[in-house]
Parts: sequence; C-alpha cells; structure tokens
Amino acid sequence: MSQSLPSRSSPPPASSSPSLWQRLRAPRSPQAVVLLLSAWLTLTANWALWLRLPTLDGYTGSLPVLVLRALPLVFFAIALLLSFTAWPRWMKPVWLLLLLTAACSQYFMVEYGTMMDSGMINNVLQTDVRESADLFNPRLLLEVAVIVGVPALWLWRLPIRGGRTALASLLRTLGLFVLAAALLAASVFVSYRELAPVVRNNLWLRYMFNPVNPVLAVVDTALKPVLHKKRPFVSITGGAALGASYAAGSKPPLFVLVVGETARAANFSLNGYARDTNPELARREVLSWRNAYSCGTSTRESVPCMFSHLGREGFYGAKADHDNLLDVLQAAGLAVLWIDNQAGCKGVCERVPSASTADRVNTPEGKALCTTDGECLDGMLLSGLDERIAKLDPARRARGIVLVMHEMGSHGPAYYKRSTPETKVFKPECETNALSGCPREHVVNVYDNSIRYGDLFLAQTIDWLTQQQARYETGLLYMSDHGESLGENGLYLHGIPYAIAPDEQKHVPMIAWLGTLGARTHVGEACLRKELDKPVSHDNLYHTVLGLLDVASPTYKPALDALQSCR
Repeated sequence: MSQSLPSRSSPPPASSSPSLWQRLRAPRSPQAVVLLLSAWLTLTANWALWLRLPTLDGYTGSLPVLVLRALPLVFFAIALLLSFTAWPRWMKPVWLLLLLTAACSQYFMVEYGTMMDSGMINNVLQTDVRESADLFNPRLLLEVAVIVGVPALWLWRLPIRGGRTALASLLRTLGLFVLAAALLAASVFVSYRELAPVVRNNLWLRYMFNPVNPVLAVVDTALKPVLHKKRPFVSITGGAALGASYAAGSKPPLFVLVVGETARAANFSLNGYARDTNPELARREVLSWRNAYSCGTSTRESVPCMFSHLGREGFYGAKADHDNLLDVLQAAGLAVLWIDNQAGCKGVCERVPSASTADRVNTPEGKALCTTDGECLDGMLLSGLDERIAKLDPARRARGIVLVMHEMGSHGPAYYKRSTPETKVFKPECETNALSGCPREHVVNVYDNSIRYGDLFLAQTIDWLTQQQARYETGLLYMSDHGESLGENGLYLHGIPYAIAPDEQKHVPMIAWLGTLGARTHVGEACLRKELDKPVSHDNLYHTVLGLLDVASPTYKPALDALQSCR
C-alpha cells in the first residue's frame, strides 16, 4: 500500500508560537539586560522617591506631570550607571549585587527616611553586629525577595549574547553609555526650568536615585583613602598644665563627662517638654541649656568633632589631624578613662586608657542589665567603677580623674530595648524596629521611655559622684552627640546630611551638675541659671571642660567656655 503525499495546495503544518517564558529566556545582549534591569529598578526600587514627591516643599504644579518628568531622569541615570556592567561575561553576580544594594537601600530609605550618602555608608561600616541586628526586619526580606528574587530567576540561566568580537562588544557598551548620558542630559535640559527650583527647595532629592546614589557613595567611601594622602598629625598638647586650684592640700577633681546617644532636646522636660521625662534630674537641680546644637547628625561625625578644639567649621575644613580634649587633659597630668557602652569611640580614645561594659557582662550587674548577646543598659557604665579607677596610674589619679561615659542612650530603631520596666511609663510602646509600621504616638512613647531611663542613669551617676565628695571635688557634664527624627515629615532615626537635616536631628540636650567643682573654679550657679537660653553647641564643649577643670592650654578660648561669663 502506497503512502499518500500531502497535496501541494495544502497549508504547511502550524508551528506552535513560543510561550512568554520561552521569549523571556531567549538569548539577550548585555545591553538589553541592562536596559531591562534599569526599567525594573526604576519601577520597583525607587518608591522612597515616588512616595515623597507629593510632599515637595514649594511645588504647586501637577503631580502626574512631575512624575512623568522624573521617570526618564531616574531611568537614564540608572542605565548610565549600569552601562558600566554591559559586558557578556561575569556580570550576572554584579547585576545581582546591584539589585541587592537597591533592595537594602530602599528598605532603609522608605522605612526610616534615611539617605544613602557617603556619610551613611561610613556609619554602616562603623556599626557593630548588635546595632546591625536592631535594624533587621522581615520587611527587608520582602524587599530582597521582590527586587532581587524576581529578576534573579530570570537572570540565572539566561544566555547572554556577546558581540562577534571583543571590539564589537566594546563598541556596543560604549554606545549604550553615550546614549544613556545623552538622553539623561536631554531629560535634564527639557525639565530644568520646572525642576531646578524644586531641587533647590528640596535638596534631599539629589540623594534619592536608587541604586545610583548608594553605589556612588560606596565608591566615594572606598576611593577616598586611596586618592587622598594621609593627613599630617599636629599635636596640640604642648603647654597643657594644671591651674592654681591643684595646689597642695586641695582635693583632686573627679569629673564625669557623659556622651549621650541620640537624645533630642525637644523631648526633655527640663527644656519645657510637656511630658515629665526628667523627674530625677529635676530633683537634683541640674543646669540644662535649652538652645544647644550638635556638629553632626551621626555618631561617626559628632563624637570626634565635639572633642575637637577647632569647632564645627574648623574641624570639617581642617587639613591635618589633631589631638583632642582627652589628650590635652592627659598631657596636663590627669588620669583619663573612656568607658564605652557603644560601638567604639570613633578614634577619640585611641591615646588614652579605655574600657567597655562588655568586659563585665558576667558580673551580677551584667546579668541584670545585659542581654544574652552582650547589649547592656547604660547602668552598666557604673559597674565596677572603683575597680576601674584603681587600675589608673596612681600619680595621675592623685592629681584628678576624668571619666568619659559613652552611652547607648536612645539608639534606635529598637528604642524598646533602651529602658527598664519601671521606666516604661508612656504606653503603649512601639515594640518593633519597624517604626513606620507603628502609630507615631507609640514611637514617641517608646522614645520618651528611653529618655526617662537616661534620666535615671544620669541621676544615679550624680548620686555616685556625691558619695565620692569626701575624697574628690566632683561634677558632671552631659551632652548628646546628635538628635533624632521620630516620624516628622516621614523621617526616622538620624544621619541626614547636616545642611538639610531637620532641627530634630541637630538640637541636643546639654546638662551640667557642677557639684563642688563649680565652686572650685568660681562658677556662680545663680548666674548660670539666667543664661540657659543662650546658644551653645559642640563648639563649646572643649573649652567648657578645660575651664571647669582649671586646665591651661594655648588652645583654650574663654569666649567659647559656656561657664566663663559667670565666673
């Protein structure tokens, strides 16, 4: 039996069209991958920008028009960045790393209102494991799952099609770079008239392109040590000497300088806050300056600056590194000890003796005040003080002692860890680190409870100093390193660049208990109580401490001594 042949007039067999998955998995050029990833990141990883556009200061135009103008700027900026990765080999891990950077950055930008500039990258690098753990939240995993996971499934086994030659690949990548740069410039030109005033009124916009700004910040942080020569070191300890109050027969000073953490002046009842957050300090009749400001918005910036003799402008403009307040006090002959309950002293204590609360976690106080991962409440700073003092140089100890206590304070976002049950008086609390998911009043409650615990700790320190007055002339000065945002304008935590940071991140408490040290250096408390509204800042700290301790130095400026006018 013969097999019949298909008729010449019959149509060819129908071929099934490729599925969507097959089309997605078709070989792609690296340039096409970069453009698709740029579109994906524009739509999924820039919600910190899209959500804040309706709140622009001074913009009265159409919001949809503004979004349409911003979209090409974001897309072409991302494409320009990713064009450096448009190569056929070894780029998949780089693309995934960029996606991960974008996901993590968006989490912090949306959740806390942070801006990923080089200062924030440095803060991240100087944060210890305990502080990092406080920032972790399941929402971060969700961001990673969406922004990284979805394109990762597509990318992992996607064939990448390169040019026929290395030169062809180079020309394609160069072409993408030029095209992205040209279209970005064209988008800026077209929208400049409308967007320029908006950016001037909302400087934070320049930090919002994700992952462009985080990547540039990382590159800047990495290259600075390579491109900038190590700065010379200039010592300022020459001429440091103890004053007349150290004459034979007088009791030596015992002075405690408390470096506060993340305390904002607005939430101190000593400064007029409606809630009673400082009952213990009020009973001890401390002095509280109501108009004090920090020289930075992060610990990394503020702590070295506040111990400098240069003031904020001089510190950031300096061409050389210098000794600091602790070095001068030690050079004058005093025993100096830094005690840390934080992630390090940021270089301030590297030339003086130092200790950490971590070395006492197995003591009875440690078991009561520290968690299993070694994080301690600030009361641990008082643990074993007599033992710590006994280890200091006897000759220096006989002349006087300066203890610097670096608090954990109100460090966020896990504020609920920063107080004890008896100081949790404002309820309900936000009992999570996902602050934006809590009602703002709960965030304020939990933060105020941390201030209330800080009030108790400072009062306990003052009481300990009072017990030492048979042997020492005692006094205390407290100043926070920076403030904190608690949801105002959608911002949380701190670290916004100083020029555009809100007042809440710069307005800090400054408190003094002069004890018997004030009389030793002829300070009139009644006079000071009339001057607590005068402006002071971290610029005053260096000179105020030298004056209170009667330490002479060529760097001392009486005009910056906050106590000088009442001597």
